[in-house]
Amino acid sequence: MEEASASADGDGSGRDPHFRRLAEFQAAREAELQRRALLRQLLEPSAYERLSNIRLSNPDLYLKLSSLVGMLYQRGELRGKVSEELLKALAGRLLAGRREVSIRRESK
Repeated sequence: MEEASASADGDGSGRDPHFRRLAEFQAAREAELQRRALLRQLLEPSAYERLSNIRLSNPDLYLKLSSLVGMLYQRGELRGKVSEELLKALAGRLLAGRREVSIRRESK
């Protein structure tokens, strides 16, 4: 009887992993849409386009950069819209600690 009342609430989130996964996906999609809307307001068009390209090529860097821009906005450290040059500088700071990997081929 408890099962019937638990499933009658309509969301089914606790019972079926598919519903839970769908809910997580929808929440992540909504968060991404909100993030993009905020970034459109904070970035110049060229900077937004560059960030969109970064999102496709390096999703981790995209998340870090967009979070950094959002944090700078919340702190009130942004004056006007973020330019493409500033976005490149921020990306450079985030990538500064990264080691460069080089592959050498030795011929015998």
